Amino acid sequence: MLEEAMGLLGRLDWDAAVADSSAALRTLREQPEVEGGTGVVGFCFGGGLGYAVVAGEPADALVSFYGSALPGLVEHVPSVSTPSLHVFGEADAYLPMEAVETIRSAVTSGPAPAEVITYPGADHAFDNPDFVNHDPEASAAAWSRTEAWLAATLPTGTAG
Repeated sequence: MLEEAMGLLGRLDWDAAVADSSAALRTLREQPEVEGGTGVVGFCFGGGLGYAVVAGEPADALVSFYGSALPGLVEHVPSVSTPSLHVFGEADAYLPMEAVETIRSAVTSGPAPAEVITYPGADHAFDNPDFVNHDPEASAAAWSRTEAWLAATLPTGTAG
């Protein structure tokens, strides 16, 4: 499954994906029913894509689960003004802890508040219930932490 996904990603136009995702974020903000903040949540490749989106189109929050493209993107940290939460497994076969520590150092020294959380024993894609690496305990803990972080970070709207 991971090999197939990597093959498909090799054909993706990165700039078009960032532009399309940025346009989707702008469109979401323009909707009259969106009264609170807007955020970006991404998993694996999407975690890095979300980071690239908020580098050019700031949001109110970014959550990146095991952002596989982040090691090549952290040079954009000075342009990221979006508060972020980054979630990784400590046993990630795709993103070693050395890469996670590089990401941690970069994002926590940037201009926006950033938090990096790791889960012992969790591998890449640990939140995916349809993948062999699913870790129900780490997944539940990560979702609980993500929900609390989003509730504390996203501005709330006013019902009118």
